[in-house]
Amino acid sequence: MGDSGWWVAVVTGATALGASWITTRGNARSVRVEAEVTAHAGHVTEARNRRRDAYRELSAAAHALAEVFWRMEEVDHARTRTERARIIEDMQAASRHRLSDVTKAGRDVFLEGPAGVAKAAAELRREAIAAHRLLLQLEDGTEDQRTPYDSAYRTFRDQHVRFLDLARTALEVR
Repeated sequence: MGDSGWWVAVVTGATALGASWITTRGNARSVRVEAEVTAHAGHVTEARNRRRDAYRELSAAAHALAEVFWRMEEVDHARTRTERARIIEDMQAASRHRLSDVTKAGRDVFLEGPAGVAKAAAELRREAIAAHRLLLQLEDGTEDQRTPYDSAYRTFRDQHVRFLDLARTALEVR
């Protein structure tokens, strides 16, 4: 059969080339998978940050509107009807601006999702509008509209808490 050294060299060389080729393919695939995982992790982090910012903005806007609604305590402590009417007029003007902020922030949450949080944000906006409309009907805080206003304010506040709970759950790392 002749000199088998030559055959050993050919087989060894072919094995080395095959192993090198397989290793290169494996490394290339590993690098590609690692890049995909890193890119996905980056997208997830970016989405979470956008959501957190949108949730924070809506919560801040709702809180600012609630501060306007809380001024009803000032109305309760006012001594004259004129003073109560002036405070309510200030509240009405301030609530228009704050409601606009809630609406804008609510739309951002709607875009960022997820669906449950977006639905809670839409409900929070609806409750804010309901309380705002009832505030606009008040003249001096003592008339019959006060009870529906107080109820709408409590509903708005409760919906804000529900939104915060859902937002917190949506942002939890799993």
